[in-house]
Amino acid sequence: MSEFEQDHYYEEGSDAGGIPPGQIEEFLAGPESTWLLKLAFVKPDGWPMVVPLWYRWDGEAFYVVGRKRSEWVHDLAANPRCAVCIEETAHPRIRKVLAQCTAEVVEGPAKGEGSLWVPIAEEMAARYTGPTGPEQLKASWGWERYLVRLAPRGRLITWQGADWALRYFDPGQRPDLEAKASRR
Repeated sequence: MSEFEQDHYYEEGSDAGGIPPGQIEEFLAGPESTWLLKLAFVKPDGWPMVVPLWYRWDGEAFYVVGRKRSEWVHDLAANPRCAVCIEETAHPRIRKVLAQCTAEVVEGPAKGEGSLWVPIAEEMAARYTGPTGPEQLKASWGWERYLVRLAPRGRLITWQGADWALRYFDPGQRPDLEAKASRR
């Protein structure tokens, strides 16, 4: 059961809308950014699939690390079109970033020593599990992994807040949002 309750499905007067450009980096790569990336892709049989992953954002692309036998890596190698969703579910911010991406297998399968995936995996391990994460990761350096780059094919789609966007309403249905939009 969720602890979140509100009187309406929207919040009049809220600052809901796109995440300001200056805050996107902090949301995706800041120290508090421990959200999972949900990676959507198409299986060879044509059915969609979603897998949650740790990720690293470098300001241009998302990086994920897959195990040698991760089917999603092989599926992306066959069809690199995919989509990602990173979301914070805590009220009232409820921030999210969406993007259509093109996947590229940068490396792999490769063992840890001298590989490209290790520094990225160490950064993710520290961010998601704490300061001892990179040390814990060393025990599995001998296990082969892939490094996959997910490059957005256009702009990132962002949103924050518990309100709806003006485009979802008929004219006159939300005068507060219409007034806010006319002031921009």
